[in-house]
Amino acid sequence: MKLKIFILFLINFISYNIIAQPLPDGKSNNKKANELFEKAMVQFDLMEYENAIQLLNSAIKKDPEFIDAYDLLGQVYIKTSNLKEAENTYLKLYEINNGYWILYYELGNITFDMMKYDSAKQWYSTFLKYRNIPEKEKLETEKQLKSCDFAKNAIKNPVKFSPVNLGDGINTQLSEYFPTLTADEQTMFFTFMDLRHQEDFFISTYKDGKWSEAVNLGAPINTPENEGASTISADGQYLFFTACQNPLNIGSCDLWLTFIKGDKWQQPIHMPDNVNSKYKETQPSLSADGKTLYFASNRPGGMGGMDIWKTTFEKNAWTNPVNLGSTINTPFDDECPFIHQDGITLYFASDGHPGMGARDLFFSKLKEDETWETPINLGYPINTPGNEEGLIINRSGTTGYFSSDIKTNPGHKGKVDIYSFEIPDKIKPGIASYVKGKVYDEETGQPIQTLVELTELSKNKIAAFCKSNLKTGNFLLVISGNKNYGLNVNAPGYLIFSENFSIRENPSSNPYLIDVPLKKIKPGKTFQLYNILFDINKSDLKTESSAELEKLYNLVNSNPKIKIEIGGHTDNSGSESLNLPLSQNRAKAVYDWLVTKGISKDRMTFKGYGSSVPLMSNDTPEGKRKNRRTEIKII
Repeated sequence: MKLKIFILFLINFISYNIIAQPLPDGKSNNKKANELFEKAMVQFDLMEYENAIQLLNSAIKKDPEFIDAYDLLGQVYIKTSNLKEAENTYLKLYEINNGYWILYYELGNITFDMMKYDSAKQWYSTFLKYRNIPEKEKLETEKQLKSCDFAKNAIKNPVKFSPVNLGDGINTQLSEYFPTLTADEQTMFFTFMDLRHQEDFFISTYKDGKWSEAVNLGAPINTPENEGASTISADGQYLFFTACQNPLNIGSCDLWLTFIKGDKWQQPIHMPDNVNSKYKETQPSLSADGKTLYFASNRPGGMGGMDIWKTTFEKNAWTNPVNLGSTINTPFDDECPFIHQDGITLYFASDGHPGMGARDLFFSKLKEDETWETPINLGYPINTPGNEEGLIINRSGTTGYFSSDIKTNPGHKGKVDIYSFEIPDKIKPGIASYVKGKVYDEETGQPIQTLVELTELSKNKIAAFCKSNLKTGNFLLVISGNKNYGLNVNAPGYLIFSENFSIRENPSSNPYLIDVPLKKIKPGKTFQLYNILFDINKSDLKTESSAELEKLYNLVNSNPKIKIEIGGHTDNSGSESLNLPLSQNRAKAVYDWLVTKGISKDRMTFKGYGSSVPLMSNDTPEGKRKNRRTEIKII
């Protein structure tokens, strides 16, 4: 205790007397001590740290004031996470020569990592009083001073955190990290590193309450080079990933894309040269709508080391990447982006924002004006003085997945394991659900591969789209935010399939599971349109109807031989004397709209049915919703 008080006194004393001093000569006058030091340097470079420690202690015995030996010994203890010995070593160096200005910086970092924040602030503050210190260390120290205050408060206000090892299906005695998850939370891809430091992708599925034994994803995705850090599309059909040392790369690490055809992954495609660069592109994260790809890069034009960038898919091409700006990116490293399926919540790792130390996890939300909110640290003990990175959150926003090498975590198995944990309420993303189904021929039951579109009705724009799987007909689309969506499925020779999903009236993360039986275009066949919308007791077409009306127009216009009846239907709310003319007027509104688009009156009729032809019972809200419809009949 006396030593601690004395050192704090010295720090306060010299803080008013510091002048710019060069580094003192750290060499020894003892020839044998210098020889031992040179051997220790070799062992340090070989990462033979125990050997280095023995040699350095021997050198210090030969010369108890050997500054360079103490400095290197302190670095060895830092490398081996023996922070207490690192602190003692630099304190000894402090006693020998307190003009060795870099030791204040080192002692600040060491005591910070030991969570001794008051001491760290003292060391950092003294370091900053030196003139002509390197700009990089100055910026980092200024950031660390803020982190001291943040960390003290975070420890006083911990968040709930109970990591659970994902088990033998995924984790081994080696290293598993960078997980990515499909929107239905049933399939996980992750990176595995073997004893040769070879990185490959593995895949596991969630069955009977646990993850199945992971299998190598195999060729053509995995190669003799390193593949790691991937992102899977919401429907599991597209995989973006990082490949390093690939002979076709233009940088050290580039982004690649592959997709599944039936049940076979296809030959990966190198992302275009405007996305990749001669620098490093890594850690991709794909938005749920498949339109925006976030990634980390050290390319020019950024804020610091690694920055987070994004590119969007427009007009069948990926745009030039855009830096996310100074709200997210710092002069240090900001990476490991993960954009949640809600489309607005970004999680990422950074050592540039105030935090618990090293690399912390943060989140930020995208505002209406397309700028980002100030990032929020996920808190302690999710974040620690060590490195936290590679976080993903499941679609429902309840569970996080991350990688850790902390051996004290429960159930730890190998060098690096993947864990899950319950997401605290204050760091949860927004609501996101999904529509999952199968497209098939109504008569034969055979799967159909076709375009499935999800329209945000209020904006009359495509919110998401995908192709149903060639072999299974399966598809999945994410719906997020308090919005009203229209689903449309159409294939050549078939009628339109329409459905409406709203999490504006019923916010929920529960998925919508549907079958999509497509009907061939034949006389007598009918199909329902649920996104031609009217206000209550009115027959004026709402603007939200535009997208589905265009679909209907395209069907009729591209099949000039067919004739249709437009039928208006209501639920049983109100009297039939009101419902019958209301349905008639609504059917006529659709008829009139098609006429204005150029469809001949000779090819169309319209009729109101009121509530006389229900599809379901009117005893439930869902039944009433299904009965309120525009129905088209081929005549």
